[in-house]
Amino acid sequence: MRDLSPKEVELRSYVIHQILKVYKKYGFNQIETPCTENIELLSSGDGGDNEKMLFKILKRGEKLKISNDQSENDLVDLGLRYDLTVPLCRFFANKRSKLPKEFKVIQTGSVWRAERPQKGRYRQFTQCDIDVIGLNSILAEIELILATSEALLEIGFSNFKVRINDRRILESLAKQSGFESADFTKVFIILDKIDKIGLEGVRLELEKSNFSNNCINSFMAIVTEATKSGITVDSLKTMLPNISQEVLDDLSKVIDTVKLQADDKYKIVLDLSLVRGMGYYTGQIFEIEADGFGSSIAGGGRYDRMIGKFLKGNEDIPACGFSIGFERVIAILEDQNFKVPSTKNKTAILYNRNDDYNLLCSSAQQLRTQGNHVSLELKNKNLKKQLDNLKEHGFNSFAFFENQIELVVKELN
Repeated sequence: MRDLSPKEVELRSYVIHQILKVYKKYGFNQIETPCTENIELLSSGDGGDNEKMLFKILKRGEKLKISNDQSENDLVDLGLRYDLTVPLCRFFANKRSKLPKEFKVIQTGSVWRAERPQKGRYRQFTQCDIDVIGLNSILAEIELILATSEALLEIGFSNFKVRINDRRILESLAKQSGFESADFTKVFIILDKIDKIGLEGVRLELEKSNFSNNCINSFMAIVTEATKSGITVDSLKTMLPNISQEVLDDLSKVIDTVKLQADDKYKIVLDLSLVRGMGYYTGQIFEIEADGFGSSIAGGGRYDRMIGKFLKGNEDIPACGFSIGFERVIAILEDQNFKVPSTKNKTAILYNRNDDYNLLCSSAQQLRTQGNHVSLELKNKNLKKQLDNLKEHGFNSFAFFENQIELVVKELN
């Protein structure tokens, strides 16, 4: 968990503002949920490996009665949220009758995971999600991809790539290769590592898991063909003839629509190796890659069976979401020495201890009413160093009183 400097917070606030500005243009509305959730919801199995990094909260007051025969789970009733999807599902289930039938929602906020401390891995970090609930149509996927892509363009990213796949295609691939349905998740987790370990690495991990050679050979033949020569929806039908035509048609419509709307500003490609780690995805899944950065900067997909678990009737509720990897986006911008654009003049009035404070405050207020951002700063002996520091913190002008009467404003060069 980190402390953030004013400069860091300024960049983060700017990026959030740009993202929200785009999302609201697409008709999404913002909600907030608490940082804590019931431990049962956070331990339901839908969070995948994130549940292993859950910060659990002890019961409080009289509820906390420790005895020798109690387990850890007897002592906790809450946990810090590890993502924003579980809270959203609980929120929708509780307030469903008061919400629109098609609910387009934005969430931004901190989440917590007990990560092993290392560069780029934080125990508290920000997520930025949009979701469409109640829409059983690929229009949800299309709008999510378009809105997220436009938000990244607004921040300054360009020529990025949207990778898309479908969990039902992956299931067809595993089934056709001869794997048992109980092993699908394990096979997908191994396939998901292909970017890091390559084709041979995937084969070795499948062999170490004691799958049959016939299954491995069949699986790797299709994956190799798809990754080496590229893949289209038409060629996918030839490789996996058991895939539903509806699944393929929907995939084609999403890809074709996004290509037209992207207008060559970014690409969208079918990628058979795309898995996404969360087990709750039921349909199309997608990620966005930026040039020169190893990991994805956004990811999401359809999860039609998750919200139903929070309802008494356990009915399926259509849902689809996309999350920008906020911390990764910030890291890229910081590495590029990105400067937050400002249309406002930021002025520091340098004063001496014997100046007229009434005149000082009145002068500052007059500049503020003209739209300037003004800070009162005690003048230092080393003026050059002070001006350099002001410039480093985004000030573009400074001011001082001449003869303790007239305020003189000068630009910071």
